[in-house]
Order: sequence, then C-alpha cells, then structure tokens
Amino acid sequence: MAYSDFTLEKVRVLLGVDYEQIDFLPNPLPAIAPSADLSRTLHEASDFYLLSEKAKSEFLIVPVLRELNRNNPGKFTVFSGVQFDVNEKLSGFCDFLLSNRPRLLEVRAPVFCVVEAKNRTVQEGLGQCGAEMLAAWEYNGWAGEPTSVVFGAVTTGTEWLFLQYRGDKLQIETQSIFLTDLPHLLGALQTVVESYQ
Repeated sequence: MAYSDFTLEKVRVLLGVDYEQIDFLPNPLPAIAPSADLSRTLHEASDFYLLSEKAKSEFLIVPVLRELNRNNPGKFTVFSGVQFDVNEKLSGFCDFLLSNRPRLLEVRAPVFCVVEAKNRTVQEGLGQCGAEMLAAWEYNGWAGEPTSVVFGAVTTGTEWLFLQYRGDKLQIETQSIFLTDLPHLLGALQTVVESYQ
C-alpha cells in the first residue's frame, strides 16, 4: 500500500499502531540562531507564489534542512523524493529521509527521520508520515541497525508538526512550530539529530 494512501485511521486499523498526542520535545526548546544565508534565502522565498508541495519543498523546506546539515557536517544524509519500499504494506515515495550516515548514494539504515511536505495542512499528512516512520522502523531492524526511536515531521513549509515512534504508539506533538519561530524550529530539528549522535 502506498504511503500516500494512509490516514491515521488506516495506520491504526491496518498496521495495528495507535496514536496519541503528547509533548515529547524538550521544554523549553533550544534556540539556534539561523545563519544569514538561511534568513536571506527564506526572505527571498516570499517573492514567489508557493502554491504546490514542490514549490514549498524547494523554497522553504530544503533551505531549512540544508542549514541543519551545515550545523552538523558529516553527521547524516538527506534523501529527497526517494522510493522507499519496505514490504507489500509499506511502499512508495518519501519526500525526505534522513539517514544517520554521511554522503550516501543510496538509502541505508538507520533512517532516523522522515519529513513529509503537504500543501494545505499538516493534519492531512499525519497518516502518511506515520506509515513512513513505521517503514523506517522496520527497515532499520531488517538491516541490522535497529533504533530506539524514529522521528517524523509533517510540514507545509511554514508550519512543522513533529512525531515520534518508539515501537508501540505513534506520538504526535501537541503544538506545531512555525517558520516565524525559526530559532526554535532549528532547535527542534537539532534535538532530533543529536538523539542519534
């Protein structure tokens, strides 16, 4: 089944994984000042009409992930738009996968975070992101690189909602983080990366 066909209900019924809303990110979140390059890039993005997931990915999401990579050189690889078929129940394309190995040409375990872009609301991507996270969990175990947690995020580019999976319930943060609060968004992403270092 394609990831894009999943809703939270289908994750619960078809995959047997329930979900809950919970605060799992640190409180207070660390704040990381954005670089001048990121600030300029995001400011310039306001000159464009970002009406599609592709546009939001290119102009808003990739610059944030690039900044995260700059802040953590040699720590992980970002894969964009990759086919990630784990089994007959979990297959399809993922917008972004983060693997805990630098400079890879192919996806390798452990995959520690998935980021799913959505055009309208973050809620419409929760099931899809959850299914991708479960796929990453299974993939890591199958590849002999099991992890204690897999993170995910659904984003419209301006709103980010984080998720985590620890082998039982899918946990969804109660509060979104907005691009207008860029230091805390970078802090949340840094927390995810540091959980694997």
